[in-house]
Amino acid sequence: MALKPILTLIVGVVLGCAEPRVGDMSLAGQLPGQLPGMLSEMEKQSILKERDPKPHVESALKVAEARIKTAFQFAQESQISAAAQDLDAFLALIVYADTYARKALVSKNKDRNHCLKRIEQVIFKQSRNMESVTRALPLESREAVESQIADVKKIRLRAINDLLGGGQVINSSN
Repeated sequence: MALKPILTLIVGVVLGCAEPRVGDMSLAGQLPGQLPGMLSEMEKQSILKERDPKPHVESALKVAEARIKTAFQFAQESQISAAAQDLDAFLALIVYADTYARKALVSKNKDRNHCLKRIEQVIFKQSRNMESVTRALPLESREAVESQIADVKKIRLRAINDLLGGGQVINSSN
C-alpha cells in the first residue's frame, strides 16, 4: 500500500527535474528596452512595425495577452513546458512595454499615461491567468517564476502610482 505513494513521488521528482526551468531564458539575456528573444519572428515584426511609441506599446501588449492566453490553454491541457515558455514571454513583454513606455514617452505625458494605464489594465486583467499557469507549474519552476510575477505586480503598482499621484501616492514601504 505504501508503494503507490512512493512511486508517485519518484515519478513526480523525475518529471519535475526534466521540465525546463521557468525564468532561465526570459530576462537573463535580455537588455532593458530590447524585445525578448523568445518571440517568434512574426511577433517581433508586428511590434517593430509600429514606429510611434503609443502603438508600439499597444502592439507589445497585444502579443503579451495572446501569449498568456495560450499559456493558460497549455496549462489546462497539461502541456507544462509550453505553458512555462508562454508565461515567460508574457512576463518579459510586460517588462519590455513598461521600460519602453517610460523611456520613449518621457516628454509626452498624455501618451505615457495612456500606455501606463494600458499596461496596468493588462496586468490586472491577466492576473488570474498568471496565477493559474503558475499553479500548474512544478514546484521548482514555480519558485523561479514567482519573483518575475512579483516584478510585474510592482510594475502595475508603479503605473497606478504614476497615474494617480505623479509617483507620490504609493510609498515603497507599503
